[in-house]
Amino acid sequence: MSGAIFRWAAPLFDQSSRRWSHEDVSAITKRLEPYVAREGRVLDLGGGTGHLGGLLAISLRCTVTVLDSSPEMLRYAEDLPRVSTTVGDAASIPFADSSFDAVIVVDALHHFSHQRKAVAEVARVLKRGGGVLVAEADPRLVGVKMTSVFERVLGEPGAFVAPTDLVSMFAEVGIDGTLQAQDGPSYVFVGTRC
Repeated sequence: MSGAIFRWAAPLFDQSSRRWSHEDVSAITKRLEPYVAREGRVLDLGGGTGHLGGLLAISLRCTVTVLDSSPEMLRYAEDLPRVSTTVGDAASIPFADSSFDAVIVVDALHHFSHQRKAVAEVARVLKRGGGVLVAEADPRLVGVKMTSVFERVLGEPGAFVAPTDLVSMFAEVGIDGTLQAQDGPSYVFVGTRC
């Protein structure tokens, strides 16, 4: 069953989510600043323990809503300042159209069982002119392929998306963007809703 790993491993994910350095948060903040006005709203889709969302809420001076399917993960985010939590599915986001200035999906897209529906939902809840930032591991790399196999053994989708395929998925729903290389096995997509 997809998501089962997050029920028993939430404490481990909480510890690993503290990996975000000042430089990481600064880089993401710079990419989101053109979209998020002071007191704006950001959706952290698949944001788990909310650690990154909490850091961005402070650096962007905005509110962040962390949506995740795991209540066990979200309980770590409940007391973070400027952060609210919602249990939900990325393929059926429980918010009104045009609710957010920006949406981030960091190290989470490969966990979504219905990625195309999730991408369409991102476009729906994003304001016109709003921004999307997706950070994902590149499935063309051997280590990422091995991670995908391991995740599937654990019952996860493990469906890492190739960079050019991700650009196409977002273009289909009216979000144009570019790819930006990262250190390590990840890439970043930054897009704007037309």
